[in-house]
Amino acid sequence: MIIDKSIKWDKVYDVVVLGFGGAGASAARFAADNGAKVLLVDKAPEGHEGGNTRYSGQNVGYTPDPQKFRTYYKALAQGFHIDEDVEDTVINGLANMKEYFSKYLEVEPFVFGEHPDDNPLSHTADNQTTATHPEFPDSSASELMTVHNGMFDSALWTVLRERVLDRMDDIDVWYDSPAVHIIQTLDKTVVGVQIKRKDKVRNIGARNGVVLSTGGFSNSKIKIQDFIGEHHLAPVGTLYNTGDGIDLALEAGARLWHMTTYNSAGIVGDLTLPVKEGERSVFQPADIDAKEMYTGSIFAVGDDGTRYCREDIFSIEGWFYNHGQWRTPQAPIKPYVVFDQKQYERLAKIDHVPYQRALKNFLISANSVAELAAKIDVKPETLTSTIDTFNSYAESGNDLDFHRAAATLERFDTSDTIYALPMVQSVAQTHGGPKRNGKAEIMDPFNNAIPHLYGAGELGSNIVRIYQGGENLADCLIFGKVAGENAAKAKHDKDALFENGNDAATGASVKADPDLASDLKKKYTFELGKNQYLGVSSAGMGNDIVVRVTVDDNQNLKNIEVLQESESEDYGKRAIKALPKIMVEKNTYDVDAISGASSSSRAMKEAVKQALDSAKEKNK
Repeated sequence: MIIDKSIKWDKVYDVVVLGFGGAGASAARFAADNGAKVLLVDKAPEGHEGGNTRYSGQNVGYTPDPQKFRTYYKALAQGFHIDEDVEDTVINGLANMKEYFSKYLEVEPFVFGEHPDDNPLSHTADNQTTATHPEFPDSSASELMTVHNGMFDSALWTVLRERVLDRMDDIDVWYDSPAVHIIQTLDKTVVGVQIKRKDKVRNIGARNGVVLSTGGFSNSKIKIQDFIGEHHLAPVGTLYNTGDGIDLALEAGARLWHMTTYNSAGIVGDLTLPVKEGERSVFQPADIDAKEMYTGSIFAVGDDGTRYCREDIFSIEGWFYNHGQWRTPQAPIKPYVVFDQKQYERLAKIDHVPYQRALKNFLISANSVAELAAKIDVKPETLTSTIDTFNSYAESGNDLDFHRAAATLERFDTSDTIYALPMVQSVAQTHGGPKRNGKAEIMDPFNNAIPHLYGAGELGSNIVRIYQGGENLADCLIFGKVAGENAAKAKHDKDALFENGNDAATGASVKADPDLASDLKKKYTFELGKNQYLGVSSAGMGNDIVVRVTVDDNQNLKNIEVLQESESEDYGKRAIKALPKIMVEKNTYDVDAISGASSSSRAMKEAVKQALDSAKEKNK
């Protein structure tokens, strides 16, 4: 959107950051630390911001040997082009990641390699290494770290969000406020953003810079088709990554890169269990242990009813070895896992919520191969041939098509009920977006920096080809810092556009429109009656869980009210609903976690404990 001097600003900031995930949180705090008044916006409602950072494994890349890691980094690119200045920024950032954690995140990093017998990967079935590809040269230089000894618990996201909250005097946050246009002058300098805020499109000025950190496009079927070339992929992360940043970048005249690169996460050819439309697909570490999905009388079929993958091999961060190269998985439009009655009985015993839900809501059963073939829309003779061939491999112990391990093959029995479970091809994260340089400046098609426009995180990340675990979160931290610092630098070339109605001391306009106020709250103001106490925890998958606990005169638990929470619909809500009743019945916060909702359960217990501790302190 091109403007001239006649534009009317609704509000003006020094820096506007689009996207409140790991990259956006980092960019906003570093811009604020460098003297900028910042607006940080996200299209998601409060409690659902965080992007894929919230749902990720929480592990961040690090290298103790940057020179060796450079060799490994080039091997991951598989001969694809790497921009040298971007490579330098990445490797320097990885080399200094331990200091980053202690100095900026204010936590001491848990480095996996320093705890070889007690880290999240050492407990996996195959004792994975910190290097995604240990066979590549100098892979030993690749390390991982977390903010504590744990994964998949939003711990890093919680820390990043807290660093923003620590700076709420300098950072305004707007939830549920998507950016709709980049505002530029005739010479393409970015001077602001149009943002839809409470049903009104607002012109928000940015004196020094705009940071694009809106995440990828994993939940945009059209962009998946246009850029990756697959029919559809089911996101296992946030549902709010719909590629808005790509549209904004193109509007600003940006060059795109890495558009076909993505990584998946799942089982059996990187498939995930089916979910209802509008829900995110789910992949958790427990899925890896569900050997019933690939051991026994069970196999996966593609759109024509034939097997298309080796079911007992997991991808390496979404990539499979294929005749000398590493490639993303085949992605059938309608994949199924097919199994017989005895295998169904094994699957039904898996004590993991997604499997229970899938078998209850999506399972297809039939009394014959022909009937099942009709229900999954494949030719009966094809499915019959697939079963016959599978049985011959099970009997010989030799899978001639895909070399599945003999111990995982068992004859398929068609004399009883047979089943098909629809699956979905997954996507964990996409890496394409606007090209950036080592200064986090977004580039135009001729490799010139677009003035005042910066990028960080999954949107146009540094990942060229094969994904190394922890590298995307590292990109969020590294380029978030670089983008925030550079965006905050004072730029006076467009000062005339911002002369009217602004407070030069604070960097933000002083209009008193309540719709333009920050959504961040300084404290909770819930009413408390007799024997009532407030408890707060940020240990869940969402934002703060706030509870009001009522006790009797002897401090026995009488009632627990959840006043605020934003836990995930798939698992977290179950804990929020079930635990208060259980705690009151047992008169203690220390109860068993709800299956599949360990983080939400932990947060509920922590919040109730805090309230009970307050009660004890008051009644000493």
